[in-house]
Order: sequence, then C-alpha cells, then structure tokens
Amino acid sequence: MLDEDGYITLNIKTRKSALTSVDSDNSSLWRVMALILLILCVGLIVGLVTLGIMSVTEQNYQQVENKNVSGTLNQLAKRFCQYLIKQSEPKSNVRHKCSPCDRNWRYYGDSCYGFFKHNLTWEESKQYCIDVNATLLKITSQKVLKYIKSRTGLIRWVGLSRKNPNEIWMWEDGYVPSKDVFELSGNERENMNCAYFYNGKIYPTVCKNKHYLICERKAGMVNVDALF
Repeated sequence: MLDEDGYITLNIKTRKSALTSVDSDNSSLWRVMALILLILCVGLIVGLVTLGIMSVTEQNYQQVENKNVSGTLNQLAKRFCQYLIKQSEPKSNVRHKCSPCDRNWRYYGDSCYGFFKHNLTWEESKQYCIDVNATLLKITSQKVLKYIKSRTGLIRWVGLSRKNPNEIWMWEDGYVPSKDVFELSGNERENMNCAYFYNGKIYPTVCKNKHYLICERKAGMVNVDALF
C-alpha cells in the first residue's frame, strides 16, 4: 500500500508538472503574439500619423504656392494696368477700365489718390477724406513724392500735423515721417502745427488756413478682364 500510495503520489506530481509546462508554453506564446500585435498597432498608428502630417504639409505647401502665384499675378496685373493708365492719360482724362479706383481718383502704386479743389481747413480736410473712406495723403517714399509733384502744382493739405510746437510731427496713423524721404521746408513758427504739399516739398503752416487737399485710400484689385 505504501508503495502503491507512493507511486500514485509520484505519478500525480509528474502530471501536474507536465500541465504546468504546457500552460507556461501557452502563456509565452500568447505573450509573443500580444507583443507582435502591439508592435503592429504602434506601427499602424505611426504610419497613420505620418500620412496625416504629410497630407497637412502638402496642403500647406500648395496653399503657399497658390498664394505666391496669385500674388505674382496680381503684381503683374497691377503694373500692366498702371502702364495702360499712363499711356492713356495724355490722350484722355477718362480713367482706364482696369483701374480699381473710383472715377476722379488716380491709381498709383497700391493706392488711389483723390485731388480735390475744396478750400478747407486742415481739420475740415481730414474729415472730408474720412467721409469718402480715405485719409489725408501720407508720403512714405520718394516715388510717391515725385508722383504727387507730377500730378499737381497747387498747395494741398497732407496728413501731417503735431499737437503743439513741443510735439513731434506725425502722420495721421501715428508714424513719424522719415527724413530720408523729405524734411520740412520753410520756417516753423509756434502756431504752425499742420502741413501742406507744394512743388515737391512739405511746408508747415497754420491749421486754420484754407487750402485744397489730397485724399488717399488703399486700392482694390485690378479689373483683369479689362486689361485685354
């Protein structure tokens, strides 16, 4: 009996050991399969993220390219339109159909210029320009200075002023005029806090004086259909 009991006991332990070995093998197999699945999932996610980034990058690139092409075409259209206007001006006072400016406004650079023969004070001139959705003239380059000189020989208000003799001269938008473009001509007196344009120069004067004026507004898009 003892031998039989001992045999039985030994036999049971051997079977348990065999089962444990099988379970261990199965567990290892499942772990390997789970690891493989995890790696595949991670790879899939990384691939999708990469594709998404590439897609967004491509879209952004296309948008930039389209914007650059559009900007170049707009610049070419603007220059061609201004060339046509320059060619037609000596022959006719009627504005060219390609111009983005309203009737009686002149198209140059990126702006439309209105030359108005109204005798107004500086403040009245400023308000007049505001009423037509514009501002008094701001001169920021030698090109604009020469253009305005070629367009008028009359005294006209510009958007340059100061609050009092102790303050600096500023344009309506708060910017200080560049000395590389022009310097005030004439003598500044205590009550001269506004400025006018005449014969290519800027002069200080009394704000309550009355002069003609020049308004300026941003030009819109060129009428491309009228270029040809």
